[in-house]
Amino acid sequence: MTSVSQHIQRGLGLLAAVSALSIAAQARQTIGCTTGGPGGPIPTAGTGGGGVYPTTLPPNALSLPLAVPSLPPGATSVTEIKFNSVTHTFSGDLQWVVFDPSGVGHNLFNRPGGGCDLGGTYVIVPECTGGTPFTTCTGTVTPGNYDQFFGTWPSGTNNIFNTPLSTIPVSTGTWTLVVYDWAGGDIGTITSWDICFGTPAAPSAPSVAPTLTAPADLSTASIPVTLTWNTVPCATSYDVDVDGSVTTAVSGNSFVVSPAPGSHTWSVRARNVTGVGPWATVFNFLVPLPPPASICVSGGPGGAIPTSGTGGTGSVWPGTFPLNEMVSSYSVTPPPGATKIVKVQLDSLSHTWIGDLQIVLTDPTGGRHNVVYRPGSVTGSVGLACDYGGTYSIYESSGLSFPTTCTALTPGDYVQTFGDWPTGTSSVFNTPLGLIPISSGTWTLTIYDWAGGDSGTLGGWQLCFDTPSGPTTFCPPQAPGSTNGCIATIAASGQPNAAHSNPCTITVSNVEGQKQGLIFYGISGQVNVPWCLGGASFLCVKSPTQRMPILTSGGVAGTCTGQLVQDWNAFQLANPGALGSPWVAGDVVNLQGWFRDPPACKTTQLTEGLQLTYQ
Repeated sequence: MTSVSQHIQRGLGLLAAVSALSIAAQARQTIGCTTGGPGGPIPTAGTGGGGVYPTTLPPNALSLPLAVPSLPPGATSVTEIKFNSVTHTFSGDLQWVVFDPSGVGHNLFNRPGGGCDLGGTYVIVPECTGGTPFTTCTGTVTPGNYDQFFGTWPSGTNNIFNTPLSTIPVSTGTWTLVVYDWAGGDIGTITSWDICFGTPAAPSAPSVAPTLTAPADLSTASIPVTLTWNTVPCATSYDVDVDGSVTTAVSGNSFVVSPAPGSHTWSVRARNVTGVGPWATVFNFLVPLPPPASICVSGGPGGAIPTSGTGGTGSVWPGTFPLNEMVSSYSVTPPPGATKIVKVQLDSLSHTWIGDLQIVLTDPTGGRHNVVYRPGSVTGSVGLACDYGGTYSIYESSGLSFPTTCTALTPGDYVQTFGDWPTGTSSVFNTPLGLIPISSGTWTLTIYDWAGGDSGTLGGWQLCFDTPSGPTTFCPPQAPGSTNGCIATIAASGQPNAAHSNPCTITVSNVEGQKQGLIFYGISGQVNVPWCLGGASFLCVKSPTQRMPILTSGGVAGTCTGQLVQDWNAFQLANPGALGSPWVAGDVVNLQGWFRDPPACKTTQLTEGLQLTYQ
């Protein structure tokens, strides 16, 4: 091996050896040391190597016993182990182990990365008590204090454990330093070694911020969300900040949260008994809204992708589509009351390299719309290298964003993606699903494979539409209501449709008995303003408004037994020039009831508002 590698010093920087030893001893409260452990050549004879890491230890290990006849009064832990005047080329060959008087081995410094040389006196100290964390190196490892380092050793193998220095049981007897040389070609020596005892000191507070790992910044995540970060030196627990709410003393390096849909922030800092470290750079993630309810029309056939040969044939991005595209058509009648497409469901889709595929939906009028365009592709590049394998539902805004890296795309809900497709190119537009016009007729799914060498299949596909929802109320009046305490309500038997064939009867209940009233509506939105000074009701419908015929509430005077009933369809069919006509699917209308109440301000009262949506 050569002695050339990389060495990066972290932490407190380089200190003079004497000053570093003094400061470290104070921090760890060293009481006394047993000195004079022997030295010798490393390895003891010939060259290193001959072991099989980590199961078979190499021969020719250097074994250096040191008798400890007594412990300093009050000493309860090992505070330092000193390697005096060490030389060795390629420090990454060496594993340094101390065996206590009971014969149990404890790793001190196990094969640090890099190929640098040892040259000087080194002191192994408990982590976070004044030593330098070891990473990798070049040249010669600077003499001084270093944190205990376990490397990749599986604790307990060959009776050698990754025991923190401060928890090694202390006792009198023979302690033995053993140095294993795991590779040939490099040699060295150690002059002597010492072991020091004292009382454990509180570790220094963590000095570095964690690195957040998942969910990645600006990514989407599904509930529950598992937040993960890297382990920080000196940390015994972590504080986790989600949207400004901090949970302290979290063990491990993960934390599960279930936030509401929307955008969220998170960060983490390390802590121990001494204090806390700096916060990590804040990450943002999005929890998408739950997928909306939908009604799917099945029947879209599947097929091979591409249909024959290999993908990419004849393509010139973006103007010339590749040949051998998969084309699947079927007849679709949108469900009654449907107003828009909610999702496109791709059943049993398999294909290697998802960045190859562009999925296009063609409506019955011939309009062509991107559903998924080559995730990860930039200006026609190969795109994301993971594979489709399962059923995928594509929504306009509910679901996960396509990842930036992966090996296999998890089946589930994903957000429609247009990538960098220039909308309108070759008459394919980046149209959100909800804005694609719906109608009965033949719908077609086309899958283009833009690159060769990968193939797959589609089991089938479904076009899914929104489900009709019932009328909703808004803007309720307040107690005490009318003169006789009537707080009137308004409801409809169903949503109207553009043909006015779906039953839609408007009923205002809990009205003062034997009073005149009417129902009015508007199509310009909602307001919420007091009807009059001191009154209990509010005007909820934005002008302009349309009044419908005068009605009589019936019931018993002085009670809340009256009703106002209006057939919405009958009024619209009888008044084709009324506000809002002609009506089309998706039109929204807001209604409100009005009735006489002479003692009230303005001598009238209003109901809550009612919103209808044309189906």
